[in-house]
Amino acid sequence: MPEGNAARPEPRRVILDCDPGIDDALAILLALRSPEIRVEAITAVAGNVPLERTAENALKLTELAGCPDLPVAAGASHPLERKLELADFVHGPDGLGGLELPAPSRSLDPRPAWEVLAQAALGNPEPLTVVAVGPLTNIALALEAAPDFAWQVEELIVMGGSECGGNATPAAEYNVYADPEAAQKVFASGAQITLLTLEATRQATLRREHLERLRGGGGPVSRAAAHLAAYYLDFAASHGADAAALHDPLAVGLAIDRSFATETVSANVQVETRGEITYGATVINRRLSARPRIDAGEFIRRGDPEPVAPNARLPVKIDGERFTAFLIDRLLD
Repeated sequence: MPEGNAARPEPRRVILDCDPGIDDALAILLALRSPEIRVEAITAVAGNVPLERTAENALKLTELAGCPDLPVAAGASHPLERKLELADFVHGPDGLGGLELPAPSRSLDPRPAWEVLAQAALGNPEPLTVVAVGPLTNIALALEAAPDFAWQVEELIVMGGSECGGNATPAAEYNVYADPEAAQKVFASGAQITLLTLEATRQATLRREHLERLRGGGGPVSRAAAHLAAYYLDFAASHGADAAALHDPLAVGLAIDRSFATETVSANVQVETRGEITYGATVINRRLSARPRIDAGEFIRRGDPEPVAPNARLPVKIDGERFTAFLIDRLLD
């Protein structure tokens, strides 16, 4: 993985691709209140709620954070090949748990999200990091529009996938399940990918004591974050959990400070796009070997293991307590 910001003379250049969404909203607020990174645009994709909602939510959140001139572009309104499957039962019909924010005072960037992404990567010599915390449809479309996109992005930080079962189905995590075909295109692209799976993001959690700290802040960001946190924790409690995983904020956290991940491994990641029961599952091969299958006529013979190239880096140990404390501090005003 690229080095963290400690070695950078300037803030890290970032585009955040997202589907706000409660944890996306917290990720946006964290990104826009962190001087270690410079967010150049936010690109919205359909996912947790339809595209018109995710794009409007991104506009509202940038204005809440005091960034009214930040470009926000709408992208894909549906997956590459399948029907859109929402997660509004988690985030509420508006995607923000009923958070009331003023209507945006401006319009979306006229360019489609994938054009914004491609132009930012190919039209500027300064390294670009893309933090993708929704379905990967926009990223796949950027790769189609500009095949060199994979090589021009310094790092693609993806929140998605799992090694041991999902949250959308028993096999699949939501962001990958929402558009498995797009995800497979991204993992096959050759991009420098850091993949934050559920196993990583569940190590950083939001709890009731954090909610009380946010409620102690007097500013608009603190109040909004407290509302989002309360809704998120209530949803978790309704499913028997006393904490909520900070999936998307952690992806932004790694763009800010690499040391939140204390151990990282290489792996080969493939996405199941044909299975009836395992559709959308991420097959994560840490051993980086596979046995070839040879048709011998009456039977199939498996040969000696052969090496498989890694296509992602997986943070597997997270300093979750430090990250959550960092997040709450950044959201207080």
